Amino acid sequence: MGYETLEKVIELTDSSEALKKRLDSVADVLSHAFSFDQCAIYLYDEDKKIFNLCSLAGDEGGVVVTTYQEREGLPHHALAMDKPVIANMSDADRVVWRGIEDRGMTGFATAAVYPVKDDTSNYGVLYLKNRHRKVLSKRRRKLLDIIALQLSMTIKTQYCISNLTAANAQMRDMQARLIHAEKLVALGEMAATLAHEIKNPLLSIGGFAKRLSRQFNEDAPARLYVDMIAKESIRVEKLLDTILSFSVNKGFELNEEDINNVVNDALAFFEGEFRRVKIKVDRELKPDITPVRVDREQLKLAFSNFFANSMQAMGNGGILTLRTYSDDRWVFVEVTDTGGGIEPDIIRNIFNPFFTTKEDGTGLGLSIAHAIVTNHNGIIEVVNDLGKGVSFIIKLPAALKG
Repeated sequence: MGYETLEKVIELTDSSEALKKRLDSVADVLSHAFSFDQCAIYLYDEDKKIFNLCSLAGDEGGVVVTTYQEREGLPHHALAMDKPVIANMSDADRVVWRGIEDRGMTGFATAAVYPVKDDTSNYGVLYLKNRHRKVLSKRRRKLLDIIALQLSMTIKTQYCISNLTAANAQMRDMQARLIHAEKLVALGEMAATLAHEIKNPLLSIGGFAKRLSRQFNEDAPARLYVDMIAKESIRVEKLLDTILSFSVNKGFELNEEDINNVVNDALAFFEGEFRRVKIKVDRELKPDITPVRVDREQLKLAFSNFFANSMQAMGNGGILTLRTYSDDRWVFVEVTDTGGGIEPDIIRNIFNPFFTTKEDGTGLGLSIAHAIVTNHNGIIEVVNDLGKGVSFIIKLPAALKG
């Protein structure tokens, strides 16, 4: 029986199924192989010092303890003793063994509790119970030792895989941030070169166009084209000024600010335009919010770009919701629109310079906002509800007290 049971346990634990499903199968095998009425496997939470029930097989009658708190019950006793505990009750209605109370023993006469651990870490316990007094032979106890060791290896391997997966995800995120930063650096270098080459002749073009316009009568056909040249020159000049915000490191003037005031100042610039395109603004700004240390003008520019993006997304009519709140570490600003959301296949590109889905867009607004928030050691989270709208959650470090 011993070799076949161990072989089955190894087969189950080495499968590619989810950890819980593997442990459920092992518990079922052990309850039958060792003829115990109930077999449970608990996983240990090192941070909270508790045992949580993961798998249960066999008789589920009576009291089933889902969580053993710190220093509670036979699982913690086995952990403290660093060895298996075999408990035989003189009365099946008793729940106290050698001064240790365990509600899970209600209705059971014998319990075998095996720590699932290795030399450095505790992973849980294997908990077998029987309603009638039962004696485990030395050979069966040794087999349970080996099975507990196999379970510890299985759980440890799964934890390592989970940690590795999380680490890989974090690394990919950092890599994406690095690529984005490199794009911004390249953009800054390009802007510094092009700005001086383009801006001076552009000013001449615009200036001469305005002077030339005054030479024509208002109803002259040519004046329309000259005025268009002047207007487009101004538009290109503004675009160059926007690009220069990437290349010119003006330095931040950090001051302690109320984020609500910064949001309201940025919003004031759009109020007339919002009324014109029938966008309603709902403000849910937390009073007496934790202050932040920011460059007020830079942050106003970032919020302005978020507002402009929302206005373009909603077109003619919608609701822009602004919320502020805070916790011990962060101050949050949520900008939510009803513009229908972002297509999943492009959402990863929205902060890339020059990426735009709008015919008259430059693709720089969200890039600039992202750069400003990042330079404030902040984070932007995007919650996309396709068909409804999108929320940009800007997280800024709370100002240190004192």
